[in-house]
Amino acid sequence: MIQRVGMVTLVLVTAAILQTSLLPFLSMSGFRPDLLLLVTIAFALRDGLLSGLRIGFAAGVLVDLLLNESPVGLTALVFVGIAYAVGVARPFLAPDSWTAPVILSVTGTLVGVAGYGLLSAVLAEDAIAVGLIVQASLVSAIYALLLAPIVFGLVRRLSDQFPVEQSSLV
Repeated sequence: MIQRVGMVTLVLVTAAILQTSLLPFLSMSGFRPDLLLLVTIAFALRDGLLSGLRIGFAAGVLVDLLLNESPVGLTALVFVGIAYAVGVARPFLAPDSWTAPVILSVTGTLVGVAGYGLLSAVLAEDAIAVGLIVQASLVSAIYALLLAPIVFGLVRRLSDQFPVEQSSLV
């Protein structure tokens, strides 16, 4: 259990470092990939609902504290919602499918970025244009399409090496 927590922590910190240091150089139209959301989706799909919720909350709080200037908890709320949706859809998908993770990552990123943009528009003082939210969602979904096989492959290997304990699911 401690080894798994350490592995997940290392994955989240590494993803946050990559998202802040390397991925800004790959920005398209001013938008960059949301690597921590992809990691959340990958763990929720691979390890199930509870694992996805825990990792989504941790990743969302990490984004809120390190990367965003929005209210703390907003990204965590969005990530937990996406992890919940993926975790609920998980039993209905083929376990070794490579198309399901890609489709879920694109859809989850599209909905997550749009949801974050809409919640930011409602809760923040600055008005955000709907066109900008749509553009950010589409660009992030394209990045998710390209990065999903890499992220899901790494999460699959790590999850197999550090499996979720059955007693922790009760």
